[in-house]
Amino acid sequence: MYTLNRDRFGPFVAQLRKERGMTQRDLAERLAVTDKAVSKWERGAGMPDISMLMPLAEALGVTVTELLEARRIEPEEPVPADKAEELVRRVIDLSGSEPPRGGPDRKKWGLLYGLCLVLALGEMAWMIRQILRGDQALWMTYYPAALLTGLSAGFGLYFCLFARTRLPWYHDVGRIGMYYDGPLRMNVPGVRFSNRNWPHILRGVRVWSLLSMTLSGVLCQGAKRLFGPGPIAGYLPMVSLAGLVAAIYVPGRKYE
Repeated sequence: MYTLNRDRFGPFVAQLRKERGMTQRDLAERLAVTDKAVSKWERGAGMPDISMLMPLAEALGVTVTELLEARRIEPEEPVPADKAEELVRRVIDLSGSEPPRGGPDRKKWGLLYGLCLVLALGEMAWMIRQILRGDQALWMTYYPAALLTGLSAGFGLYFCLFARTRLPWYHDVGRIGMYYDGPLRMNVPGVRFSNRNWPHILRGVRVWSLLSMTLSGVLCQGAKRLFGPGPIAGYLPMVSLAGLVAAIYVPGRKYE
């Protein structure tokens, strides 16, 4: 089994980071990961995903080979054939482990999702009670809120708990404009998904899901107060979906 030497890799990364005057947070922000992930790499408690090797090497000013060897290599130093094969095997071995879904912050986002879901269900229960008490005219106001809450809850459940935190390597070498995971298909014109912008997109969709899930009832009630019972609240799902597109498009383009 060819594996990276964690005892050498971690201190080597820490040394290079300090030489470039970066904190763990600085390096994490450049790589679009958490500072906890960088800390784990440097302590030998975890290893970066294969898709992170090239961005990490560029950020630290070394080659991927030097990262794999965990040492400086002189430009004129030859790489024997057996050493090159070993390096390839190390990369293959590293690629065999996929980060857990939801990422290291899964527990935090799960708790936030649960809290927002309870609040959203409370809003829906109040709306249903109002309708059952005889206020049938409110149906045109409240059903868009119920529709939007259900949609946001579904998106939130996946993106907060089960979404991939790292994309396959081919997203970093090609210009792929679609994300798919099982039945989920996501394609926003003008956005190319990669591991540079994916963490920011993931955060944006999570925030949109939680806000949309908890505020849909409040916004529908506000529309009722301003415009009276009627179809005006029916435009709310379209406005909210525009917010979802923005949550993907803006960070997708900014960090592409």
